[in-house]
Amino acid sequence: MRIRGLITALLCAAGLTAVAPAAGAAPIIDGEYAKSGPWAAMVQQNGQQWCSGSIISATWVLTAQHCIDEPGATYSVKVGNIDHQSGKYAAVASIHTPSSGADIALLKLDRSISTTYATLGTSVAVGDTEYVYGWGYNEDGVLQRYLKVARMDVISVSNGLIRAHRDTGLTNGGDSGGPVFVGGRQVGVHIAGNKVDTSTHTSIAANRTWIRNTSGV
Repeated sequence: MRIRGLITALLCAAGLTAVAPAAGAAPIIDGEYAKSGPWAAMVQQNGQQWCSGSIISATWVLTAQHCIDEPGATYSVKVGNIDHQSGKYAAVASIHTPSSGADIALLKLDRSISTTYATLGTSVAVGDTEYVYGWGYNEDGVLQRYLKVARMDVISVSNGLIRAHRDTGLTNGGDSGGPVFVGGRQVGVHIAGNKVDTSTHTSIAANRTWIRNTSGV
């Protein structure tokens, strides 16, 4: 695990954090452990903890596209519990990504999962307070079993992206694909962070039509 963390540090120095979602990078730095997250989905690659996500209906999970782009890999999820080891398991039957190239993906599950699903929203503006969730490695390089959350301040909304500045904490590698909430609704999917003060998310609003047409949600 220490070796994986060292590799990620080198990737970060080269500006490659966005393409190495679970190679040992620190995830939510500071922040706190979430008290609830029935909509939370931990994404596994080849059976190993990999990225974060959210379940938006019985058979559909939202995550980042770069979390599921490894050729030949198999993907699955653990859903519905802040302790991902206690989450409900489902295999990913199919992966869907938008033709626009936006860093967002929908995972069709091989079975239905009953829980409280994330409610999607499109209203987000500069100055809003957001909450972003993830299961990656913390500031000490420790892989998280329990879901973490950080409060951040939205500083820009443009070109299909939301950018936010740290408040109680910020995101990083293993949090890729994690949901971003404003006012109790998911408005973004986390995709990148500089591990210092800012994070970037794919906007739900910019991809709302694609999400609806693909998943029916």
